[in-house]
Amino acid sequence: PEPPLLLADRVMSIHGEPRSMGKGSIITETDVGSQTFYLHDNRMPGGILIESGQADLMAISWLGVDFLNRGERVYRLLGCDLTYHGSLPRKGETVRYDSHVDGHANQGAVRLFFFHYDSHTSGPFAATRPQLSVRNGQAGFFTYEELANTGGVLWKPEDEPASDFAPLRLDPPRTMPLTTYSANDVIAFSEGRIRHAFGATHLRADTHTMTPRIASGKMRLIDEVEAISPTGGPWGRGYMRAAVELHEDDWFFKGHFKNDPCMPGTLMFEGCLQAMAFYLTACGFTLDRDAWRFEPVPEMTYKLRCRGQALPSSRKLVYEIFVAELHDGPEPTLIADLLCSVDGVKAFHARRLGLRLTPDVPLTRDLPIETEMRDAAAAQPAGKAFDDVAILCTAVGRPSDAFGPSYVPFDGSRRLSRLPSPPYKFFSRVHSLNAPAGEAKKGASVVAEYDIPASDWYFDDGRGVMPWAVLLEAALQPCGWLALATGLPLKTPEGLYFRNLDGDAVVYRNIMPGPNRLLTSVTLKDVSTSGGISLVSFDVSCRDDHGDILKLSTSFGFFPAAALSRQVGLATEPAEAALIKRAEAGPRVDLVALRASEPALPGGMLALVTRVTGLWAEGGAAGLGAAVAEHDVDSSAWFFKAHFFQDPVQPGSLGIHMLVEVLTVLALDAERNRGTKRTRSESVAAQAPTQWRYRGQVLPESRLVTLVVEITAVQDVPTGRRYLGAGSLFVDGLKIYSAKDLSVDLS
Repeated sequence: PEPPLLLADRVMSIHGEPRSMGKGSIITETDVGSQTFYLHDNRMPGGILIESGQADLMAISWLGVDFLNRGERVYRLLGCDLTYHGSLPRKGETVRYDSHVDGHANQGAVRLFFFHYDSHTSGPFAATRPQLSVRNGQAGFFTYEELANTGGVLWKPEDEPASDFAPLRLDPPRTMPLTTYSANDVIAFSEGRIRHAFGATHLRADTHTMTPRIASGKMRLIDEVEAISPTGGPWGRGYMRAAVELHEDDWFFKGHFKNDPCMPGTLMFEGCLQAMAFYLTACGFTLDRDAWRFEPVPEMTYKLRCRGQALPSSRKLVYEIFVAELHDGPEPTLIADLLCSVDGVKAFHARRLGLRLTPDVPLTRDLPIETEMRDAAAAQPAGKAFDDVAILCTAVGRPSDAFGPSYVPFDGSRRLSRLPSPPYKFFSRVHSLNAPAGEAKKGASVVAEYDIPASDWYFDDGRGVMPWAVLLEAALQPCGWLALATGLPLKTPEGLYFRNLDGDAVVYRNIMPGPNRLLTSVTLKDVSTSGGISLVSFDVSCRDDHGDILKLSTSFGFFPAAALSRQVGLATEPAEAALIKRAEAGPRVDLVALRASEPALPGGMLALVTRVTGLWAEGGAAGLGAAVAEHDVDSSAWFFKAHFFQDPVQPGSLGIHMLVEVLTVLALDAERNRGTKRTRSESVAAQAPTQWRYRGQVLPESRLVTLVVEITAVQDVPTGRRYLGAGSLFVDGLKIYSAKDLSVDLS
C-alpha cells in the first residue's frame, strides 16, 4: 500500500533468490505512532496491527511474481489464522515482523501463495514480547473478472449447532440495549459521550476519567446499529447488525492499492472489533470499568476468511455479530462469529472472534499531568521517600508503580482504593515514611508535602483563602495513602473501598495563596480487622512554613462492596424532619442569582448548593436561624471524576462544604436583618473546632441531596462576626452526614 496505509517503516533484511518464485522471508519494523491517524487511546488497534505485517507483498514481489502477473492480476488476501499474544502495542514501542513465504500453487489460472509471520514488540514499557502470530496465510492474484464472480463466504450461522457452545455466563445483560442506534449515537460513543449514546442506563459513564470507547474520526468504521438483541440470532444468544456507508472517496481507498482501490480486509476486521465493543457497552459492561479498554482476547486462534471485496463503487458494508459466549468475569469477554457483507455479498467471516475488556490506567495515555509530575519529581530535593510520580500513580496509575512489586496483583482487575486525582489531589510527595512495608501497625507514620500554589481554581473565587474542603482533604489524603502503603488492602483478596467515617478537628489559622508548603504529619493510632472490614484511626497535624495550621483525629474503614451497598445512615431527629416538611411549602431561593449579589458566597467549582427551599430567621433550637437547601446530583460533576478513579463518590469534605454554604446563607441573611453588608467569608473560622460523622455516600446514581442547617451561636470577632452552626446531609431521604461546630467568619 501507499500512504496512508503504508505501515511498514523499514526493511531490516530480506532472504530468498530474486525471481526464483521459491520460498523467502522478510523482516520489517513498524514504530507505533510513526503515523498518528490510527492511534486509539495511545495504542495500535488490532486491525492495524495485522495490516502492519504487510511485507509479505514485498517478499512475493522480490521472489518474482510480478514477472508472471505482468500487471494483469491484483493481490487479494484469502484468509489466515491469527493469534494475539498479550496487550496491543503502545505508542513509542516498535513491532518487528518476521514474514515467510512458505509456498506457491496454481488453481487454474489463479496464482496462490502461502505465508506466515510472527511479530514481537519492544520498547520502553516492557521487555521484548510476542505480539501477533499469523499462520496458514493464503493470498492470490486475480483478474477483476475472477473477483467479480466470487460466490462469497459460504458460512451460515444456521448450520452451527448451538449445543457446541459453552454456556452463557450472564443472563440477563447488565443493561437492556435499545433495538437500534443512530449515526449520532455511534459518533457519541466514539467520542466518549456514553450517556448521549446509550441513554440514562449509562449515566455512571459520566464519571469516567477515560471511558472505554471505539475509535473516532476516520478510524471509526461503523455508522449505525440497525438491530441489537441480547437474545436474538439463530442461536438465541445475542445478535447485532451494524452498517457503514461506503463512498468512492473514502480515505482507505487511496493507496490501497495503487491503481487498484479496495478496502483492506484488516479494516473490515477492525470494524468487527468495534461492533463487538458497541455490543459490550450497550449491555452495560463498561460502566464500572473506568479507563479499561477493548482488545482481542489473546492466545485464542481466529480463523479469517475473505471471499469478497469493498470497492469505490460499493455502497454498504454490513457487520453481523452472532454471539456464541458472553462471560461476565474479572475481564468481561464476548466470543462471536462475525460476518461482513458488501452490498449483500458475504465478503468476510471471522470464526469465534473474542473481544475482552481489560484493565488500564490513564497514565498510559500521555496525560499532560504526567509530564508535570515527572518534571516536579526531577526537580525535587534528594531523599524524598515517594516522589510526585509515585503519588500521581496512587491516584490514576498502576498500583505497582506507586507502591512496588507487592502491589502487582492490583495492576489487573483487582481494585485498589485510590487517592483523589486532579483537580482534587492535594498531595505532592512523601517527605518521610516510618512504617515497615506491608505491616499496618500502631505507630506507623508519614510526613506528606503539598505545594500550595500562588493561584489555583480554589483561590479563584476571590475570597483569597484556602477553602475548608481543600484544607480538610490535604489533611486526610495522607491518611489514605499511609493505610495503602502499610499493606492493609493486601490482606484480603477482595477489592476494598476506603471511606472516612468521622473526625474532630481544630484550625488555628487559614492558609493564603502560596507559594508555600503544607507539611502533614500522620500517625496510625489504631487498626482492627473483622469480617472483611478494616477500621483504622489516625492523629494528624498540619503546618506550613509559618507554623501550625490544623490538628485532627479521624477514622476510616476499608469496606467490601457488599458492606457499602447496605447504607443504613444516621437517625433523623424530629426537628430535622419537621424543617424538611416545612420547606416543602417554599418559597425557593435560587442560589445562582443570589451569588451574583453576595461575593461572600462560594463561587466557581465550589458553588455546589442549588437552591434554598426554606429559611427561617428565628428557626433552630437556639432561635438564631435555620435553613433547608438542596443540591441536584449531577453524574457528570467534576468531583465524581476526581474522587475516586474507578470509585466515583462525592467527597465527604464537599458535603461539609455544602453545609457551610448553607450556614453562610443564613449568616448573610442575619447580617442583612441587622442592616450590615458583608462581602468576605472565611471557613472554617480560625481557632474554631469542627466535628463530623459519615454513615453513607452520595453516588452518581443519587438524585437529591438535602441539607438542614441551624445557627447555634453568634460571636463578635475583631474582623466582623462569627456564626457557629450544626447541620445534617440527606441523600434521597436518608440522613448520611452530621456535623457540628461548623463556623464561618463574615467581614
